[in-house]
Amino acid sequence: MSNLLFRKYFFLPLFCFALLAADLRGVNAASETELRQQVEKIQQLYRSQTSFSFDFRQITRSGRRDRHGAGSSVFYRPGNGSPGIMRWNYTEPDKQIILNDGKQLSVYTEKDKQVLISSSAELESDITASLFAGNRNLTDDFDVQPAQSRFVSGVAGQDIRVAQLVPRKSHGQIKTVHVWFDSKSNIRKLVMEDHFDTLTELLFNNIKFNELPAGSAKVTEELVRLDLPPGTEVVRQ
Repeated sequence: MSNLLFRKYFFLPLFCFALLAADLRGVNAASETELRQQVEKIQQLYRSQTSFSFDFRQITRSGRRDRHGAGSSVFYRPGNGSPGIMRWNYTEPDKQIILNDGKQLSVYTEKDKQVLISSSAELESDITASLFAGNRNLTDDFDVQPAQSRFVSGVAGQDIRVAQLVPRKSHGQIKTVHVWFDSKSNIRKLVMEDHFDTLTELLFNNIKFNELPAGSAKVTEELVRLDLPPGTEVVRQ
């Protein structure tokens, strides 16, 4: 994820930690009431996890241009009232680490030999950041609606459903979010659309839940360590 793409879509991956995915196979329609209940069930499920990790693929479509990214990510709740840790390790198209340790947000880009650091407190007013922290209910900030036909056309099957999430208040970065999920409340696919009609698609695999030991100081230390090479420029914002 380039710095430009990061600035535009950083908060969307935060949302994705509650929406993990695999491969899409089909879509089954549901009423708005059913969809709302299912979205609430999904949030409850992922809130109960102390850790989860996954590999991901990302495609951002803007006009006729596609941008691809890939890597791995991990989310960890240390416990004892400590804030959650989020870490995205991009391997494509360039090596980049996005780390939120609950106190500060760090974005390290290897090719630029630079790390940008800002306060995590700046994220508190963002809808998806609040959801990621578990302080707000998804349905308080989003209307849950049936999916737009352009996102489900040509897809057949019985197990997969799609919900469209529309911000209740005007959001500077999110126009709509489409979520594909199965009967077990596992999210299969996520597509975000902004106000410029740019689509960002996220697919996840190799998902692992609660494999990290809970309350581990060693795990926490390893996750927040960046190991910056000598000569890395540190920019505080």
